[in-house]
Amino acid sequence: MKVQKHINTERRGNWCRCKRVEFEGDTATWELSPTGSYDLLGAYQKRPHMQLVNACDDGSLRAFVRAWGPLTYPLNSVTGSNPIAMFRRVRDVLASGVRLLASIRKPEMQRSVLLEMVELSRGNDLVLQTPLLELRRVFPTIPGGMQFGFDENLRQWVEGANAAEIETACMSLVPFFPHTGFFLKLGVEQSNAGHIVSASFNINSLEEALHWMVWQDVFQNHPFLFCEECRALFQPDSQHEKKYCSTGCARRKASRDYERRKRKGKNINGSQKTR
Repeated sequence: MKVQKHINTERRGNWCRCKRVEFEGDTATWELSPTGSYDLLGAYQKRPHMQLVNACDDGSLRAFVRAWGPLTYPLNSVTGSNPIAMFRRVRDVLASGVRLLASIRKPEMQRSVLLEMVELSRGNDLVLQTPLLELRRVFPTIPGGMQFGFDENLRQWVEGANAAEIETACMSLVPFFPHTGFFLKLGVEQSNAGHIVSASFNINSLEEALHWMVWQDVFQNHPFLFCEECRALFQPDSQHEKKYCSTGCARRKASRDYERRKRKGKNINGSQKTR
């Protein structure tokens, strides 16, 4: 019998959905729902981390916040606001980590993933500083020295590095992702059989939970794939290799290929007739 990997997902911490979310100017204002709380770990089955990675514009980002609540919020507060840039930043960092993990199986993604991470460092995000500094430790011949923020020398190195170096760089960064603040915790619970010792993760915010969900997908051997047509993140529902997130994307790609072959055939036939 196959052993199923799982964790105790009983109630460890609740989070609130939003009753109202408004994106105006540079600010996101939210109001928590008094009846819309949910379990952070239990939400894993509905894949909010994948929804955030796929939230490619502010409209879908706002829909994410309304469905799952703000990334963090002060205790005993039902309203609040955050810069919209904060939500974009968390999305972009989470997405870059997921793409890094996916690139281990798809080496053709690796150079663009590294360049994306270097570009994200323009925002002086401390989350990315340690991984990027690790590249200088692994490759001490990279010009320049250790520095925080955007590193032009590192960007140029990624652009010119050979395939083996790029692969080594990506593999050296994997241990730094996902970025989490959770830790293992033991507790005592009441059950039908009396008190029992239970194991869980201590997760204190939606942002931490999203990173844990990425970790959990790797633990459960759920691969991260990006559709070759629309570039959306998806996970296959079978063991068969898939390139597209839906039959619609597969058909659009097949239709374009057919039209391209048909045009190519006409060009060949036409050139033959003029001879």
